[in-house]
Amino acid sequence: MERVLMRARLFLCGTLISAIVFSACDGPGVVGPRTVRLARAGDAASTTLSVVGNWRRAVFFLDEFNFSNSSETTFLFSGDGSVVRTQITRNLTLGLADSVVSTGNWTITGAQLVIDFVTPSSFQLVLQAGVVGDELTLSGETFLRVVN
Repeated sequence: MERVLMRARLFLCGTLISAIVFSACDGPGVVGPRTVRLARAGDAASTTLSVVGNWRRAVFFLDEFNFSNSSETTFLFSGDGSVVRTQITRNLTLGLADSVVSTGNWTITGAQLVIDFVTPSSFQLVLQAGVVGDELTLSGETFLRVVN
């Protein structure tokens, strides 16, 4: 009986958190449903300059246990060609979180953003990139510019 009550409490807590999270996300931001725009702004030099900065993407969802979760990715592209990627996953229902920080270097070739990560392990990402206003699109995924 106690297990049933615990499951009912967890379900209720997850439902309430989900309702709060989803009702707060009613705008056309990263979590809003809309069509993805792929575009380039100007030539490669202006695209390079417009990529410099801090970009964030957050996704909220319910998993197979009806727990509220979020996945957040932040890129910090510096003007010197270095990049820091921070990935944070959270289980909002249970209050758990995990993060991974990767560092490396980036370049733009045409409409492709090439990122060579060196830590925590060496690997390369080649992504189609486009910037429109304060939105960075990387291979179909939209990131919003973070304004401090």
